[in-house]
Amino acid sequence: MKIILLDKIQKLGEIGDVVEVSSGYARNFLIPKKKAMFASDENLKYVESKKAELAAASADEMANAQGKADAVSGAKVEIKVPVTEEGALYGSVGTREISDAFTEADHIVDKSVIQLPDGPLKELGDYSITLLFHPEVSCVVEVSVQPE
Repeated sequence: MKIILLDKIQKLGEIGDVVEVSSGYARNFLIPKKKAMFASDENLKYVESKKAELAAASADEMANAQGKADAVSGAKVEIKVPVTEEGALYGSVGTREISDAFTEADHIVDKSVIQLPDGPLKELGDYSITLLFHPEVSCVVEVSVQPE
């Protein structure tokens, strides 16, 4: 399905680009979140006329995201978890637990910005976690998983 991007999408394109994506991705995510619209001549003319406004709105979002990233960058939180006698975790530490730990440390971090490429943390130790506030704005924080 051909769509016109209304926002910069990582690994997809810039504002105003006409791209081909799967119909499910377009109908279920991009269009409802107002990140894209169906590619038609009428919509293409509309996007071209509003491109400057869309770019300004995107720049504002990026500046807001940069402010959040600067506030949290380099922060370190400690998460206490119950462990077995052998030192193995009961369960795992996911995005919700990490988000809650940052909230307790007076940093508001939404769980949707936390990147765990290898899945939830299942062992004790120190981890470097990437927070992706915007496709172009990220920061690295330290999370320490310790026994209770």
